[in-house]
Amino acid sequence: MSFPASWLEHRAAATGLVLVLVVSVFEALGCSADTDADTDADSGDTAATATEPSSTAPTSTATESDALTTDDDGPLPPPDCVAPEVACGQSCADLAQDPSNCGMCGISCIIDNAEPTCVAGACGLAACDVGWADCDGTLGTGCEIAIECVDGGGCMTACGSTGTTSCGDPCAPACTAPAETCNALDDDCDGTCDQGPLPGCRVGVHRAVGGALGHFYTTSVEEVGANGLAMEIQDFFFVYPQPLDGLIPLFRCIKPDASGRRFLTSSIDCEATAAPELTLGFISPDADCGAIPLYRLYAPASDDHFYTTSAAERDNAIAMFGYQDQGSPGFVFAGL
Repeated sequence: MSFPASWLEHRAAATGLVLVLVVSVFEALGCSADTDADTDADSGDTAATATEPSSTAPTSTATESDALTTDDDGPLPPPDCVAPEVACGQSCADLAQDPSNCGMCGISCIIDNAEPTCVAGACGLAACDVGWADCDGTLGTGCEIAIECVDGGGCMTACGSTGTTSCGDPCAPACTAPAETCNALDDDCDGTCDQGPLPGCRVGVHRAVGGALGHFYTTSVEEVGANGLAMEIQDFFFVYPQPLDGLIPLFRCIKPDASGRRFLTSSIDCEATAAPELTLGFISPDADCGAIPLYRLYAPASDDHFYTTSAAERDNAIAMFGYQDQGSPGFVFAGL
């Protein structure tokens, strides 16, 4: 026979239901449904394990790394510099003479084709690079000229001769003139040709006079004596015995009137009278190389040709002796 459930039975049933619900919630949360003692013991073991470091874990360098990072990222203190140097960033520099910090930190001296210098805080040019020269003296252009001078090479002198190059000053190479040679040129650029004297380069022309021949011009002293003439002036002027570039011949011609008198001319046919007797020498057509004019005069009364290098003698012959001025056959030389 069944009896209706008592209040106690109803209360026990309700308490069991509550416990079932609590256990279900714990399991849903991942918690153990062990007893309080077990739970407390397990909790104590877990806490101990979290606070004790493992013996195999690497040693932390977080503190050292953080310190280095702080040093790298933050400003470093300036270096200790000894006067007159000052701190320029992390280096010491003398602003009076440091080409990389000239006058102020960070001011660099940069000069084209040159080694820079810093003097009293101002940029300067210490030396040009090999193969370059500073010819305008301007710092801003640096060493602006590429040196093309070849020391000892040939060069053209101011007087047209071939000289020797000297590169002592690369901005103004010198052309040293050669010594004189016998070539009817001014080799050494002194305004005179073939001076020295150079043996055999020029020969003297003598002026003689006498009898029916009147004035007579020859390079041979023996010819003067052979013709019974009196020597007026030996080596009166000088001519070249051989032809050279730029010279013209000076011929001695016999007059066609059978008198035996002579005259001098540069005409190859003796001014349309005959062939020359001989070539007295070679003279200049102008006053180059210190050549002087050879004046030609003629006296109709005596049929005499007279030659002189003196303008005063020319004028006197015209004024006093009836000579006429016939110009000049060319220019001769006053010395060897």
